[in-house]
Amino acid sequence: MTVRKKETEKKEKKCGDGTGCLKGYEQMKNDMGGYAPDTLKAIKKLNPSFLDTLQDMDRVVTTDGAIDKKNKRLMALACVCVRMCVDCVYPQARVAKQYGATKEEIIEAVQVAVLVGGVPCWSCAKEGIAQLFAEWDKKD
Repeated sequence: MTVRKKETEKKEKKCGDGTGCLKGYEQMKNDMGGYAPDTLKAIKKLNPSFLDTLQDMDRVVTTDGAIDKKNKRLMALACVCVRMCVDCVYPQARVAKQYGATKEEIIEAVQVAVLVGGVPCWSCAKEGIAQLFAEWDKKD
């Protein structure tokens, strides 16, 4: 039996009929303030056994450590801007807001991305940030 096959069987056993994976999805959603990005929803639908692995990795940004989770999300926001992941900007910014980030902190994180990755980072971020701020203003 190959290592890959053993790992797959281990994941299948862990998820069982899928309810274990769904619990992981719900936990990740709760860790993000009740919000599930479209990417997470797609993983739940298309590859539910991967949720356990993703949840394990995601703990780094959903828990406070030497760096609090708000600042970790702001760092992640800057990273996704530099990586030019348009679909990632809104979710990272929204979760940062859920963790207590201000509009000014979110904008500053994008400015850091621009410093590192150039002006195209701003082009990447503008729609996601505008969407979040519009929602934010409606609630205020």
